[in-house]
Amino acid sequence: WWAWGMGAAYGESGESDGNVFIGTAPDGGGPFLAAGWAKVGFDPANGKVLALWFFQYVFAATAATIVSGAVCERATIGAYIAYTCFITGLIYPVVVHWVWCDNGFLSGAFTQDKDKTVLGGCLDFAGSGVVHLTGGVAALCGAIFIGPRIGRFDDAGQPVPMPG
Repeated sequence: WWAWGMGAAYGESGESDGNVFIGTAPDGGGPFLAAGWAKVGFDPANGKVLALWFFQYVFAATAATIVSGAVCERATIGAYIAYTCFITGLIYPVVVHWVWCDNGFLSGAFTQDKDKTVLGGCLDFAGSGVVHLTGGVAALCGAIFIGPRIGRFDDAGQPVPMPG
């Protein structure tokens, strides 16, 4: 989230012809690390951007931890770190841009020109759609990719004791 996510989610979209898919670095330049931090008039003493960063950081982590429940006992720590970086760095920020950023194509609350949205956009209440749907879909994909817990259940479907 720190290196890429904030910029992809809340980077500049442009005023009227903004990118509806993903945010970009402010003023057409600079690394994504600077998006949302180096805007003209950014005042670190204000705390608004820092609070938004932390708030969204926790949401990004929540989306990633939803996946861990679906793939528990079947994923290595390396795989966990890899998919967490992928989800928090690319998947979650793009969905955030779609729903919570100006000019997002699903942003019914923040996009002024509703013609740019799909069916007028959506209203997400407290992250219920963005966070949990993103995490849930990623969890489903992970569970399908990894497959069942072979050896966890016997032929009758009863759980097999697995002492820790």
